[in-house]
Amino acid sequence: MDASDHDSEGGLSVLGVQFHRPNAYILTVRGVTGPGSSDVLDHAFTRATAVAQPVIVDLGALEFGDATLLGHLLGAYQSHRAVLVGPLSASFSRRLAVTGAASVFTVHATLTQALNGITLPPGADT
Repeated sequence: MDASDHDSEGGLSVLGVQFHRPNAYILTVRGVTGPGSSDVLDHAFTRATAVAQPVIVDLGALEFGDATLLGHLLGAYQSHRAVLVGPLSASFSRRLAVTGAASVFTVHATLTQALNGITLPPGADT
């Protein structure tokens, strides 16, 4: 397991952890995203999507997610079929619903459920 942690001045913490059994990259996003968090999100999502593994984004401790976060989530979904872990805040749930992105993402109640939901290519060893 490899980990990296990033903080921004706006009350955002992003922890990235690369798991090896099962293979997955997990981002835990805590706090509030906003104008000062763009670089932190860019770095975290670039690192997460650079590995050829499923991406799981834990948003259970996210208080507010802006459009920049949503853009990164959609990019991670497009390249790695990213899934989310909740519970999602009411405001971020609304953002997903209003933009139509709610229909794109699978939201798991726990990280364990998300990890158990990883589908591996035929013949891959977990």
